[in-house]
Amino acid sequence: MPSSTTFSPIERRDDFIPVIVGGDLGAYAVGREFYEAFGVRSYCIAPAPISAISRSTIFDVVPLRKMDAEHIRETICDLARTAGGKRLFVTSNMDMHVENIARIRDSLPQGVVVLAAPLDAIHAVDTKESFARLAAEHGVRLPKTVNVSLAGDAPIEPWPDAFPVIVKASSSVEYVPARRKGFDKVYLLQSQPEVDDLFRRLREVGFSGTMLMQQPVFGDDTFKRSLTVYIDRRGELVLDTGAQVLLEDHRPDMIGNPVTMVTRDLSAFSRGAVELLRSVGWHGPANFDLKVDERTGELFVFECNPRLGRNSYYVSASAVNPMWLGVKDLLDEEDLPLFTHRETALYSVVPLRLALRYLSGDLASEARSLIRAGRAVNPTKAPFEHDLRRNLTETAIGLNYYRKFAKYYPRINATGI
Repeated sequence: MPSSTTFSPIERRDDFIPVIVGGDLGAYAVGREFYEAFGVRSYCIAPAPISAISRSTIFDVVPLRKMDAEHIRETICDLARTAGGKRLFVTSNMDMHVENIARIRDSLPQGVVVLAAPLDAIHAVDTKESFARLAAEHGVRLPKTVNVSLAGDAPIEPWPDAFPVIVKASSSVEYVPARRKGFDKVYLLQSQPEVDDLFRRLREVGFSGTMLMQQPVFGDDTFKRSLTVYIDRRGELVLDTGAQVLLEDHRPDMIGNPVTMVTRDLSAFSRGAVELLRSVGWHGPANFDLKVDERTGELFVFECNPRLGRNSYYVSASAVNPMWLGVKDLLDEEDLPLFTHRETALYSVVPLRLALRYLSGDLASEARSLIRAGRAVNPTKAPFEHDLRRNLTETAIGLNYYRKFAKYYPRINATGI
C-alpha cells in the first residue's frame, strides 16, 4: 500500500460530491474508492455509521433518524440545494438502500446521478426464487432449492432430501425485521423438527415472507467465490473480476460475509451471469456469491447482490477502482473498455495472523507471499486516516475477531457454517 506521503488520486476532481447511503464497512470502502479515485470527500447518510466513517477524514456524516426512501430523498434534495453547483453522485452498498435510491431516482433534482440498477431489474434478482428462474434460463447452476411461504398457517411440506439442509430468507430486505428480533442470517438444520420449529417461531414474530430450504454445497470457506461485474449505461460489460474466499465471518448474524479473500480471474463463469443481468435490463454493478462443491468440482451460484458488495475494495486491488468506473460511465458518459483481473492481492478485514490459522498448503504459501510482497489490503486501514481514536478502535475491532472466531468457528468444518 502507498504511504501517506505518496498518496495522490487517480484524477483530482471538484465538480461533484459523492453521497453514500448507509454507514457500514461496505459504505466505508466506497468512500475510500471515491477518495482514491478523485480526491473527494463523501457525504454518508446514516443514523449511526461505524467509527471508521464517523471519525474519518474523508467523510461528512449526515445523520438521518429514519432510513426510508422518502427521508433519503428529502436529505439528498437538501444536499443538492447546498452543493454550490456541484453535481451529486448517489450510491449505496446495502441492499435495502440500493432499492431505495433506485425507487427515488426520478424524483431527485436535475444533475443528481444515481449509481444503481433500474428498480424493475433489482426486483427481478432480489428474491432468490425469481433469481432461480432466471438462472435456469441462462445456464447458471443453483443448488436444489425449495421455496416455503410462511404466509397464513398452512402446514409446511417437509424437506424432500437427506439432511442437513440450509435454511435462509428469500429476500434479505424482507427478512430485516426478523434479523432485528434475533433470527440468524443462515441456518444449517439437521432434522425436520428443527425446520418446523424455526418456521413456527418466525410466524410467531409476524414474518410471512418466503424462506428457502437448500441443498448444502460441501466445502469449507475456501470453496466460496465472489464475482463482481459492471454493465454500463450502453449495456456493455466493463468490469469482470472476482476473488476466492479464504475465510468468512461465522457469527450467526454475519455468516456468509467474507473477511479474507484472494483475487482471482472468474471470467470462465461470468458469461452466463452477465447474460442473466442483461436479460432484465441491468445497468450498474452486481456481485454474485458462488461456491465450488469439493466433491464434484461443480460451481454453484447462490445469489446476486444488486451492488458492488461489502468487500468491493478487492476490486480496486484486482482490476480497477469501481467508483472511478462509475463516475466515468454515468457522470462523464465515457465509453470504457473491459477491465478484468490484472493483479493478485490478499484482502482481509481480520488480522492476517488470524486468517493464516485457517489456511494450509498452497493457499497459506500464497497468502504469506502476498503479505511479503506488500499485496495485502484492509479497506479500513488507509494511509490518509490520522485520527488516533479511529485507528485505535479499528485495531481493537481487529483484535476482537480472535475472540469471535474462538467462540463461533474454532476449527474448519465441511460446510463452512
